[in-house]
Amino acid sequence: MKKTIVLYPGVAVSHFLPMMQLADELVDHGYAVAVALIDPAFQQHTAFPATVDRVVSSKPTVRFHRLPRVELPPATATDDGDFLLLGYLDLVRRHNECLHDFLCSMLPGGVHAFVVDSLSVEALDVGERLNVPGFVFHPANLGAFAIFLQLPSIRAEGEPSFRELGDNPLELPGLPPMPASHLFSQFLEHPESQVYKAMMNVSRRMLPTWKRSKIFSENQREFGRRGEETERKTEM
Repeated sequence: MKKTIVLYPGVAVSHFLPMMQLADELVDHGYAVAVALIDPAFQQHTAFPATVDRVVSSKPTVRFHRLPRVELPPATATDDGDFLLLGYLDLVRRHNECLHDFLCSMLPGGVHAFVVDSLSVEALDVGERLNVPGFVFHPANLGAFAIFLQLPSIRAEGEPSFRELGDNPLELPGLPPMPASHLFSQFLEHPESQVYKAMMNVSRRMLPTWKRSKIFSENQREFGRRGEETERKTEM
């Protein structure tokens, strides 16, 4: 019986499509893949719902499940349809119970792993309640991911905020020096603001899953090596 991995993509084309590429890779490696979707119909723009419909129809080997609609939080989107961070995080939280019910429906067959979008870390709580290993999928480049992982640990309480640092360079291991002013705008807000605290929480929650993913990757490589050895012995 195939091991099942549940993916929980973000509700933006730039976050959704990369995770669907991950779905293809997992299927190619022999996993069963289920995708839990926040209903895209709430979007004011039509690009995302159309993209979801196209992908769903093109992947018959992947199971897609649209979570029941919930009451939308206020100010989830601006007048032109762009997401506001706090509203989006609230939207994810409001779907946690529906997501919990979906994961429970897949038991006792079991869920091998649960992968959430980088801005959907609030959903990791659901996997923890069910003792399902949770991972974060970051659709941007490795440099941006390294910044997210390290920012919470480089600013101590009482030190100047990133906004106050201005164009002074930040020294982050593994990255070239960069002006603090080049960070994502949310990190340049006042440290006591809700947006700043929310982004820092997102970053902090990525770190434990990153450590787990290193262990998972090592196990997968070892599994692959053993499989290759078995194939060679069979051929002999």
